[in-house]
Amino acid sequence: MRCGAECGGWGTIRTKNTSFCAYFLMSNLRKSIASRSKNNLEAVYEDGSQELVEETTSLSVNDESDDKLMEHFKHIKSDTFPIIEQYELHEATLQTYYRPPSKEPGAILVCHHGAGSSALTFCQLTRYLMEEKSNQNPSIGVFAFDARGHGNSIATDNYSLEKMTSDFGDILDQFVKKNKISSTLYLVGHSLGGSVLTNYLQKNQTNPHNIKGLVMLDIVEETANSALSAMPMFIAKRPAHFATYTDAINWHVKTNRLLHNVESAKISVPALLTKSNDKLVWITDLQLTAPYWGGWFTNLSSNFIECGKSQKSQKVAKLLILAGHETLDTNLIIGQMQGKYQLIVFNNSEKTGHFVHEDIPMQVGLSLIDFIRRNDSPSDYMKNELGFVPKWGAFNKG
Repeated sequence: MRCGAECGGWGTIRTKNTSFCAYFLMSNLRKSIASRSKNNLEAVYEDGSQELVEETTSLSVNDESDDKLMEHFKHIKSDTFPIIEQYELHEATLQTYYRPPSKEPGAILVCHHGAGSSALTFCQLTRYLMEEKSNQNPSIGVFAFDARGHGNSIATDNYSLEKMTSDFGDILDQFVKKNKISSTLYLVGHSLGGSVLTNYLQKNQTNPHNIKGLVMLDIVEETANSALSAMPMFIAKRPAHFATYTDAINWHVKTNRLLHNVESAKISVPALLTKSNDKLVWITDLQLTAPYWGGWFTNLSSNFIECGKSQKSQKVAKLLILAGHETLDTNLIIGQMQGKYQLIVFNNSEKTGHFVHEDIPMQVGLSLIDFIRRNDSPSDYMKNELGFVPKWGAFNKG
């Protein structure tokens, strides 16, 4: 299936019906994953073909005290994000986490988490990018923040898409100015975060910060809207509190299976909780977000297809990464057929879930590296992957 200039090359489809061109251009990604499988990673399979999922550790945490867990949590957080600051907005104070590229100019992933999550959902992904060093790969930094009412951020209880989009615009402006950013920027949004970032680009077609790419992680408009009907039951059934962080991690990984990677859960789960009367309670009251659910994903698919296309500014390449074979709605199907975005599907229901970037950070990280390489330096990418540079088409840009 062909993909044009708007997604930076040929479409990548990771299903058992993968096309030849998609397979050929992603051969480096496949080889990277295969080479890492020799190091304590077990081969698994997707519908009878090779699966791209790393082996997770035990699905429980029984032998670590809360003190040890929190010591580990604090160490990994500070080691991963050397710059942790609060940004003051008009109606909110937002906690930010930043790991600059190891060398300039590099590229920076600007990440937005989903509802009920926090910036530290991107911690293991960031750590993989820290460790994945190659002469061919760009130096990649990561900037993430706790959205209003999440993590360590302080804000009023307005969770509308427009307010969160405004927050993101303000924090991005501050981030670029404060750090004198010259690196290329790629927006990465998980779930609701993907909707916020898409809405931001749709409203800022002039692309003042020269954003080069938009990545949505496991979010499809029709699926998301359908899932909202189950939210009240989910909120009612989840524990109101936990006695220990170990209990909370086990609930996410073993009982409810929201997460499938214990190492990631040890970082992302503690960031969701705070102590109150010797109990651990949720920081984010999801019930307070209910009045805004109806507007969170409205027109997401069409906006994703159409955003970042202004003739007067840097065009934005787009990538959609899904954890499984979700049904694409009509707009996404047509957009994929027209080459408006790149699609990657990881299909392993037992090893991956909605938090695909936590469950398989290596595979998602390699996909992001590949996406950045082909859009930052398309000619170099084609030369290194195929051994030649086309005389015409999207990659003939030097």
